[in-house]
Amino acid sequence: MTIEEDQARFLRCIGEPTRLGILKLLVEGEKCVGELASVLNKEQSLVSHHLRALKECNIVKDEQEAQKVYYKLTDVRLARLIIDSEALMKELSLCKCQEVNYGREENQRSGEGQICPTS
Repeated sequence: MTIEEDQARFLRCIGEPTRLGILKLLVEGEKCVGELASVLNKEQSLVSHHLRALKECNIVKDEQEAQKVYYKLTDVRLARLIIDSEALMKELSLCKCQEVNYGREENQRSGEGQICPTS
């Protein structure tokens, strides 16, 4: 796998809204599934599913403490990435399109597949 393919896989993994919410909470420090589910107002099973995906990509790791499992970021640079990407979104008004469909031939002909089509 090339570095670009690994990078794309990483960005897809963190790009899911619930996972991004989890990561934003983990920037503050380690948390257990119950805490994450409560703050995100999501079912614990859904949060666990997303944590498993983040763990498979080595973005988060877990540590057992008595009866609870706590999750934290694997690298402090991930926290900086989350913080910086949020600041970029606010400051540069990035990604304001409602929906973009890449690679679909019929959309490309009609202009729907373009990034921020003019009209």
